[in-house]
Amino acid sequence: MRTRGSVGVPPLLLRHRILVPSSERKRSGGSRAYTFAEAQAERTQNRFSSLTQARQKALQVFLHAVNGAGHAASVLRLKGRVLQQATAVNLEFQKGPLMGVLEREHGPLFMALDAASLDTAAARRLRNDLVVVCPLLGLLASTDHVPEYRCAVGAQIPEFGSLHAWWKPHLSVALDRLCRGRRVYTFLPARLQALWPQSGSAAEMVYVVFGRVNAAGRVQSDHAASQRLAGELVRVILSSAHTAPEDLANFKSSAGHVLRPDLCKTLGRDRTLVFVR
Repeated sequence: MRTRGSVGVPPLLLRHRILVPSSERKRSGGSRAYTFAEAQAERTQNRFSSLTQARQKALQVFLHAVNGAGHAASVLRLKGRVLQQATAVNLEFQKGPLMGVLEREHGPLFMALDAASLDTAAARRLRNDLVVVCPLLGLLASTDHVPEYRCAVGAQIPEFGSLHAWWKPHLSVALDRLCRGRRVYTFLPARLQALWPQSGSAAEMVYVVFGRVNAAGRVQSDHAASQRLAGELVRVILSSAHTAPEDLANFKSSAGHVLRPDLCKTLGRDRTLVFVR
């Protein structure tokens, strides 16, 4: 089947939007020049200000549950010393020091992305095009400022319910607007991707799978390394304002993953790119 990018069918020239998940690991520290509430009032530190009220409600019920109502263990799904550390971090949320999102996030995706080493043009695209999807705070831009916190993906709040259920209608509207007419590269795990039941506003959706081919010829996902590999690929995508999937044909991950066109799929506006080693 001939798809966009095949011989005689040039790829569409589309601006991209890149969706990545927040990481469980956060850097400590930051500036106490202002509080999170004060930062939220500044557009330069709260790009998605339309989500401010929904974010305040999510924070209210979450912090009450883990700090005041004694539900930290069940909400955070932690125990022992790790639970104690996470509880102490969350207790300081409202008055804790702030950091830019890219500095705060300390997981493998952000380490591999290494935003500080991007050239000027790629760094500008990162600021404009990257959206971090967070189970507690909704959507974050790289320029937003946040305190350190701990929140499990899919956290359940007693007498309130799932934070995912709370965020789903708010993020659906926001992402429809942010992704309208764009080529969207999504590196979200299934549970976060489910927060956006797409209306078709995006011009093209690009999903990425990193894996290996087993003895039976089937692709097995490299779940453990997927976020690090995603960070490497995001760097390549940011090299142009209009990176198409065809432009990734020569990408090779640090672990040796390369694009396998015979395993990739196209269904309407949805494309799945498969990189294997």
